[in-house]
Amino acid sequence: MAIFTGGKSKRVDSPRHLTLRHARRTVSLHGAASGLVAAPDVDAEPDLEPGQEKLSSFWAPGLEAGVKHRIRVSQTVTAPTSDKPPTSDKPLSLSAEQDFFVDAPQFSLPAGSVYSVYPPPGYADDCRILPHVVLSDPHLPWERLGSPKAEAAEDDRNKVPWLALLTFTQDELRLQPGALPGLEPKQTAALAVNMTVNSLWGIANVATPVTAALGEDVGASTGDFVFLRPDLFTSLFSAFDGGGNRVVPATPDTSQYKFLAHVRSVNTKGMAVGGVEDVGIFSVVVGSRCGPLLQTSPVAVAVHLVSIEGVEGMSFPGAGKDYVALCSLHSWTYTVQPPGMLDVADAFEHLGQTLGVLCPPRDLIEPLQSAGEVPARIASRLQDGYSLVKYRVQTGEQSVALYRGPFTPTVVDRLPQLSTCSNSGQDLQILDQEVGIVDITYAAAWNVGRALALGDQSFTAALVRLRTAIQCEALRESKLAAVQGAGTASSLRLRADVVRDLKTTAASLDQIHLTQRLGDGSGKFSPGPPAKRWYRPQLKASEYPALGFGAAPVTAGYLDKATAAARALAKATDGTVYNETNVPRSTDWQAVLAWVLDRMALHGVPAHYLIADPCHLGAESLRFFYIDPNWVDALVDGALSLGNHRGHDGDRVAIKLAVNDYIQHKPADQPHSPQIPTYGFYLRSDIVTMFPDLRVTVLPEPAAGLRPERAPLLRHEIVADGVMLGLLDRVPGSDELEGIVLTQPPHQQRFAVGRGLAPQLLEIDVLRQYTVAQADRQRDSQRHTALQQIRQRPGDADNCLVWGSGPASGDDLRLLRLPYFADQQLQILERGMGSFVNGTGQTTKFFDDDTATSALLAMQLNDPVYSLKVPLTGSSNGTAAAIDRLRPAAAAGGETASSVVKSLRTLQLLSPPKVQPAPCAAAEDGDRQPALVPVPRPAPAGSSPGFERHQLYNPAAHDLRHDLGPHVRAVINEPLGAALGSARPAAVSSGARPASARGTPEAPAGPPRFDCTLYSLSPGRTTWDSAIPDPQQLAQDLVFSVQVSNNNSEYNLVEFDISVPLGPVGAATSNFLLDDYDGPGASMLSNLRFNVLWSMIKSDTGKCLLLRLMPRSSSGWVIIRSVDELGFLLSLAKLNPYPGDMTPVTLSTAAYYSPDHIQVPIQGDFVVPIVKSTANV
Repeated sequence: MAIFTGGKSKRVDSPRHLTLRHARRTVSLHGAASGLVAAPDVDAEPDLEPGQEKLSSFWAPGLEAGVKHRIRVSQTVTAPTSDKPPTSDKPLSLSAEQDFFVDAPQFSLPAGSVYSVYPPPGYADDCRILPHVVLSDPHLPWERLGSPKAEAAEDDRNKVPWLALLTFTQDELRLQPGALPGLEPKQTAALAVNMTVNSLWGIANVATPVTAALGEDVGASTGDFVFLRPDLFTSLFSAFDGGGNRVVPATPDTSQYKFLAHVRSVNTKGMAVGGVEDVGIFSVVVGSRCGPLLQTSPVAVAVHLVSIEGVEGMSFPGAGKDYVALCSLHSWTYTVQPPGMLDVADAFEHLGQTLGVLCPPRDLIEPLQSAGEVPARIASRLQDGYSLVKYRVQTGEQSVALYRGPFTPTVVDRLPQLSTCSNSGQDLQILDQEVGIVDITYAAAWNVGRALALGDQSFTAALVRLRTAIQCEALRESKLAAVQGAGTASSLRLRADVVRDLKTTAASLDQIHLTQRLGDGSGKFSPGPPAKRWYRPQLKASEYPALGFGAAPVTAGYLDKATAAARALAKATDGTVYNETNVPRSTDWQAVLAWVLDRMALHGVPAHYLIADPCHLGAESLRFFYIDPNWVDALVDGALSLGNHRGHDGDRVAIKLAVNDYIQHKPADQPHSPQIPTYGFYLRSDIVTMFPDLRVTVLPEPAAGLRPERAPLLRHEIVADGVMLGLLDRVPGSDELEGIVLTQPPHQQRFAVGRGLAPQLLEIDVLRQYTVAQADRQRDSQRHTALQQIRQRPGDADNCLVWGSGPASGDDLRLLRLPYFADQQLQILERGMGSFVNGTGQTTKFFDDDTATSALLAMQLNDPVYSLKVPLTGSSNGTAAAIDRLRPAAAAGGETASSVVKSLRTLQLLSPPKVQPAPCAAAEDGDRQPALVPVPRPAPAGSSPGFERHQLYNPAAHDLRHDLGPHVRAVINEPLGAALGSARPAAVSSGARPASARGTPEAPAGPPRFDCTLYSLSPGRTTWDSAIPDPQQLAQDLVFSVQVSNNNSEYNLVEFDISVPLGPVGAATSNFLLDDYDGPGASMLSNLRFNVLWSMIKSDTGKCLLLRLMPRSSSGWVIIRSVDELGFLLSLAKLNPYPGDMTPVTLSTAAYYSPDHIQVPIQGDFVVPIVKSTANV
């Protein structure tokens, strides 16, 4: 929300604006003190001290809206000539006039105009409270004329606004059916009606101050209108005498409302919303009607910010007018409580008794502690801030897991096993071996960080560009080092080296023929003797240094080179570490660093990840917590994992080391290193809703006139309705954080008729006001006591409140009697404030003024300002035991608790992730033997401290088979259970097969029959039952036709395999369809409910191509009744060219069913004829 600052905005668009603004002001003041820059006017401290405010009666705009303005321009032009005397030149006078209007809100307010309201919508408060609205624009209430008569009187101390805040009961605004002839109005929750001005003018029984005189085209405007009864309207714009009788003027009088609007300039330090600026200037409009007094139960009322523009220009409604329509620019409803109910003071007092740490309530934990060993362990984890959450494992089963957010009720040490970067987050899970439940805290944090990064396009782009810059420089330096390491330091000379040595090279050219400078040519890079001066040995391919990404000479020093490149990019233009107060060398590094630091302040993290269970933060509670550095580290690691294309991610580690350099760096112009949050608090209370800018002060405060070295609050936000979050870098209970103070903000204080209000009694304490400096006010020993107490009853004369006569006999007004109330306050202050003798011996009045103003009346109507001091030291209210859990033990060597916490804020996952490359057998050069890459053995059980299976766990083969996705083309040596014991899959077996699978008539209850044929897509063919090799030996597509019959049974098909033996033409054993296959694979033709997977396997008869047809089903099988055919296409296969006219080739099949034939399949075969091509070659 925009805040008016009077042209002195210090806004920083960052969730860390508190620390950034404090650091930049420190740098500016340091530069001014050192004489390096001029006076720090940009980052100067505000004129108002924290907690101070300045009141003004009004802020009038330069030009008011609603009236015609005229601008007149005149110009005199003189053009003397040299051939005439100057007196003969006549000047040319030009003039022009232009009428214009000022554009300003009239029937609706711009978005963001209403800063806050009190009482908040839907909440309840005492009947003595006067509602008020705080506007973000200090000029808004006076942008239009509220009283042309008052403007003519030229009162320079007060100005009538065009806005008034009125309170109504529902009976006063609710329209009965047929109340507006010709319309069926639909009233809003605040009982307003939305309509156009033209529609309003068409209602015969309604009077309104909105006329065509208010502006051109006003009839087409739309707004919300409230309809008041004429008697109530007359009371709102009339005066009252000493006996409470209404004195009706000739026309409505709006002058009383000049006392109900004023301007406040506030120092916003310590405020969650207004704290984005140093100073906020707001306009405040106060209502003049309090809540109903005669009710015995809560009553709902509606508050409307209405426009009174044009009211003085209309007449009071006469006969035939049932309603008066006023335009409502903002409205809300709240509940008025009967006298004696809970108030703000009680809410503050109750809140101070709820101090604790962020964890489940004790009544949930204590029953588990005595229920057994395992429940006690669960209770211990719950007491540490954990929650049991639903968790779905990778295989799809639902389970339960332990999760804890970054905000913990105890200090969490660094976990030594969490030192390596992760590529998936799965290796950050921890198994609680006592209860057998997985802790997914850090795995979830890693995935949250990655998701947040993926959702931020600008950060992702900057990160990839930064990675590219680091990688290019690191690879270049690593390759140079690899080449130089293969020879000598002079084996590779760069352009810069050649240019640098030109001077010495030219000087030694005359000695190039001397033999002592020549070699014998024996070395790889050494020159030869004079006879072979220009000879260099021809290196073999194996003698060239390996310069690939994964080459050992490159990877050996890559991390150091990447770190140096990242640190170079993390510099400022002056060569120092970029610290967000200087100019960065790389804008990508600026964006990445700011994003990472925002995540270290937990900005943007979803609330359900911060608070695992709602019971941790109950209603009306104050909870402190510690920020788990392991959680933050995993969050940042997940975010920085984007752009990792090689697995072994040294670039991520280099970026983290550069971030650590920033965190550990102490700039020369600042007294401390960057502030990183370590602790914080949540405040959940209705007080936060009532006062969104609730001021938070960290104790101890600096001495008067001194600014703190570090920002007291690092992040201060309203994260939800009624929930405030504050982050700090100080240990609760230490000398740096002895407590906090919660205070009502100056611009959101309550306004009340008096100290007490009952149906028959009004009590007013006339407060002392001063027109002297703060130092002189200290001379008044009675400054904190009321100047005079006033007690009035409804029948008393000269009452300050127009009580009304009750609902039975008329409107119950409950109106402040203005201007009488303001005048009485001024008279009491003039009589009773007294005087003092100043330093020069002159007698000076404490209060010296002769005019009642809206600012003076606002100070009187202000309800007492309440504050809550929350001590974090000592043992009051049992807080010591709870806060002690947040204090770290002092480290060895005499380090303080604060230094221990501060040392944990750097990133610790600084080892690159270990990714084993897939085995490959690709040959390199012709004169090098193919390198055999050993298959890495799995780590032994117990080597991973994060997660391990039980030592007796031995997975079954069929379990491993289902772990493969449909897209995986893995080498499957054995398809299923019992076949694993044989030398080859069942589909390749050469044993006897059932007769039903070889063409014999099938039994109706027997297994399904698969009729398989194969043909090639050769041009010009007329039959589709044979394979024809291409005459030019080109690869072609083969179609496998698989027709299913006898499928009316309940067989559940798990898999259907076709085995194609591979071998050359002329083999002694049998005929082969293909010699080998290296095509792109196979694909289904029409039955897309199946996948066809291919793999190369070895059996006792040789190499085979195995084609596996598998259903796309979560259950792993499909009922055979729904399968009619399984045809598929094998792309780009080279058929063996046999010399005969027809050569038969036998292919094997195997069908697996669940549950009976899942280990022993039903096998079969079919014959494929290979026909000699008759096409011309």
